[in-house]
Amino acid sequence: MNKRWNDRKPSSVDLVINYPALGLLRGKAVNISHDGMFIETAALSLCNYTTIEINLSLPELSMSPISLQATIIHNTDKGIGVMFTNKEDDTIVSTLHQYATSPAQQFAC
Repeated sequence: MNKRWNDRKPSSVDLVINYPALGLLRGKAVNISHDGMFIETAALSLCNYTTIEINLSLPELSMSPISLQATIIHNTDKGIGVMFTNKEDDTIVSTLHQYATSPAQQFAC
């Protein structure tokens, strides 16, 4: 049973994860909701409940890089599911969600 609060939308956004124990890791957000995202990563096991920083660029929306705080909620052999923790900056999360849900992004996956 899927217990999601918000719908996930397909995306294809390259990003960098700042993971405290390993440093910088590359990933790709393959779906995004208002509360979090699933990130494809290399075959690494990352610890659940670790706070990470996610950095990405969306040149179509902003000239400045976007930085989000998140917590790893679950791991699979394909990547990690994260929940955004800096919801006080709801504008960034909403912008990212709008980008992921635009019709152009739905077909780019």
